[in-house]
Amino acid sequence: MRSKHKRVSALRWRARWERAMAVAIMVSLTASLLMVPAAARSTYIIHDGDAVRTYATFRRDARQVLLDAGIALGAGDTFTALEADDGLHLTVVRRQSIRIYADGEVTAVETYGEPVGQVLETLGIRLDGDDRISVGLDTPTVTGMTVVITRVHQETVTCEQVIPAEEDVYLNTVLAPGAETVLQEGADGLKTVEALVTYEDGVEVSRQVTAETVVTPAQPRVVIRGAEEAAMPADAEGDAILAAGGEVLEYTHVIDGMATAYNCPGYVGTTASGTVAQVGKVAVDPRVIPLGTRLYIVSQDGQYVYGYCVAEDTGGLIKGNKVDLYFNTWDECIQFGYRPVTIYVLE
Repeated sequence: MRSKHKRVSALRWRARWERAMAVAIMVSLTASLLMVPAAARSTYIIHDGDAVRTYATFRRDARQVLLDAGIALGAGDTFTALEADDGLHLTVVRRQSIRIYADGEVTAVETYGEPVGQVLETLGIRLDGDDRISVGLDTPTVTGMTVVITRVHQETVTCEQVIPAEEDVYLNTVLAPGAETVLQEGADGLKTVEALVTYEDGVEVSRQVTAETVVTPAQPRVVIRGAEEAAMPADAEGDAILAAGGEVLEYTHVIDGMATAYNCPGYVGTTASGTVAQVGKVAVDPRVIPLGTRLYIVSQDGQYVYGYCVAEDTGGLIKGNKVDLYFNTWDECIQFGYRPVTIYVLE
């Protein structure tokens, strides 16, 4: 019995010793593990776009560090590593896809966030003069960006343009209402026009006239039109009158004169100026009123607005401040008779 008891005691002592040794080994291993990481663990500051995070690991392979940190690199993506006091900075550089519209072509470009200007320089695309670009040259490229370059070109061009003839209509009470006499047919004029033309991508977008030169002045079509009633001229500002049709006519001086009436019954008369005698043509003393002078004549009693007319005829009895007014019929001449008139000599 004693021998058996001794064997049990020895076994118990051995089991206790083995447990003690195991605890000692565990303590030793724990102490070793607590000491090693402090020297072997590295801190990484990871930049991915606007996101920044800190990651500590025993890894030394930067690509594996990124994978462990849950940052995947796509096809074409890369990264840079930079040692700093606060740790190793890993900056993810993502591949960007942009489109550039220039010179009628669309170019798809893969970039890594370089400024737009740098990308254009690499492609050999230059901006000249007034060319426009849709984004700033210093703008970093990002996926989906569209860069539009508009070519702007300016040049001075010269062309000829027609000056349309205007129509001047004057009312009088000599012609029947609505009837007309054309004193001058009128003619279009011609001018040269110099303009600064702006083109965008070859298409004209604006034209600014910088100079005009009249080559041939336009000649207005001058028409006398009969009216039931026509107002006597009213004074306008300066040496001017407001005529029956509302026109403002400037004059050089006014003549108080006497007027008779004439016509050419049964034939087409010709004036001293070689034109057809008709309403609006008057005979004058060319020593007082030169031929070709434009006039505006009204009777001083207010009964007649002969209106706008031209001195184109002469007569042996027309002397001094006397004028002879053409009427369409002899009866109208008789009715008008001989009466005082006011003659505005127009500019």
